[in-house]
Amino acid sequence: MEEKIDKIISVIGEYRAEDIGRGYRTRIDADHFKKWLGQFEESDREFLVDEMLHVVPKSYLTKEHTLQMISTEFDFISKHLGYDDIDHFFDETEFLDCQPSGKSQKVFLGFIDELLKDKYGRSLSDCGTKTIKQWFYTDDVMASGGTFREDILSKINEYGKKEFIDSNIKIIGSFVILHTWASKNVRFIIDQKLGLELKDRLRFYRVSEIENIPYKNYFTPDQKFNLIYPLKSSVGEEVLEFVEENLNDDYEYRNEKFAFRNVNDPKEEHFFSSSENRIRYEHILLDKGFEIIKSIDHINANSLRPLGMTNPSNKTLGTGTHFFTWRNVSNTCPIVFWWGSNDWYPLFPAIRNNSAASDIDL
Repeated sequence: MEEKIDKIISVIGEYRAEDIGRGYRTRIDADHFKKWLGQFEESDREFLVDEMLHVVPKSYLTKEHTLQMISTEFDFISKHLGYDDIDHFFDETEFLDCQPSGKSQKVFLGFIDELLKDKYGRSLSDCGTKTIKQWFYTDDVMASGGTFREDILSKINEYGKKEFIDSNIKIIGSFVILHTWASKNVRFIIDQKLGLELKDRLRFYRVSEIENIPYKNYFTPDQKFNLIYPLKSSVGEEVLEFVEENLNDDYEYRNEKFAFRNVNDPKEEHFFSSSENRIRYEHILLDKGFEIIKSIDHINANSLRPLGMTNPSNKTLGTGTHFFTWRNVSNTCPIVFWWGSNDWYPLFPAIRNNSAASDIDL
């Protein structure tokens, strides 16, 4: 098992490495991993290592890979929008800066600024100097889409709803990790708010995509479900009862019919090593996450679930994101990966801004 752990560390070992010595002290090495692993049942530990060795290389995004993908994105997007000269694209693009200091958007705008200087000989400050044809919105994760939706609607209201509709300005949403269900829901809600179908005026781009639309119709082909999305179980039912009794007094619950994965989904297993191992892995993360939640004396965030934060009105087990970046872990991931209280030792110590729920995209 030691050799397998070393292989996992070779994938995730750079996590927050650039923060060492700047108020962050945890090195992701074998000792750190074994301390985290030791919190699970002994009978599950080798299984977890084997399955993580299969899944983590697919779901951990290194800085080099991510920035390389972002660096090629501008060429692709500009051509997709019909530009022959990428400088004209930058001249007519406004890069939106909607989020407060400490949030991930500003970090990624910084990466883009460096990229523009290195690759194109320009910067964010000299973009959008001519008639604006598109707004460019960047962030690390779109989990449910609420932050993106509210930021865009606020921008439209500031610009003028009628003026925006008449302008034909396009909206580009660029994310490192994009949940497909979120992109569908966001598009639907923004269209409703505007009374207009934006169609190709709203376009999403991503480094990695989480295919998680839980219903099937002509527009939603078979999803990969490359996330943590368990089948119905007694533990899952207990979690839903706990959520209803302890985490919400203000609004009606929704999406309970999507709380559990259909037994026939995905049609073919490509993310985990096998369908059977998916079931076991998901159950372990759900069960241990629920143990953590039950150990909390007072839960301050109604959005907290064993499988990651979600909209507090969702009567579900959590968002279930199983993708991680070199710089942070989303709190929409199962809490066994990032929770750092109640005697739980996290695999990925997280950067949070003021509260445990600060980086969720609701």
